[in-house]
Amino acid sequence: MAIGFEEWHDGIGYDIEALRTASQAERDAIEQILINHSPRDWRDIEALAEINTKCARETIKEAMKDPNPVVRVAVTRYAPDLVTDNERTQSLTDALQDIEPFWGLSQVLAEVEIYHPEEVKEALIKGLLNREGEVAVHFAAMLFYLFGKAKEPFDWGKRPFFLRFNTEDSKERVKVFRELCQKLKINPEKYMR
Repeated sequence: MAIGFEEWHDGIGYDIEALRTASQAERDAIEQILINHSPRDWRDIEALAEINTKCARETIKEAMKDPNPVVRVAVTRYAPDLVTDNERTQSLTDALQDIEPFWGLSQVLAEVEIYHPEEVKEALIKGLLNREGEVAVHFAAMLFYLFGKAKEPFDWGKRPFFLRFNTEDSKERVKVFRELCQKLKINPEKYMR
């Protein structure tokens, strides 16, 4: 569970392999540590999902009420069988409204890459107009990927276009938004009300 700056910055989880090789007594002790860990982190959910006891699953289900959107998204990522599709969708759309770079954006977008019903795509599109520029850049990149216009979630060849979303000039943001909509065949007027 030792997480330094590098692990935090790079989104590296706990040592799951060590957990897998732990004795039953060690696993029981680790489970209690994870259940009682506060504030809860996405890494706790990943490890509890690996432990997969009744108590671990109950803790994971309860984590869907956690105020931290990264924790809620971790539940949908590491234990999708414990939540409904509606809960999974709601968790992602809520997270996309206020997630920040270095505070879970990468984890949320990794989940969006796997699971992206229409409501999640809509949240990304709306975020292009109302989220801060750095976040909008990543939303634009993900949308290009989801709409089949890029081979990876952040196509570095299209980076100059994505970076145009990183502006505080509302007119420029609307201009690049319209260009993106045209490229993805989305009606921009639906989102500009």
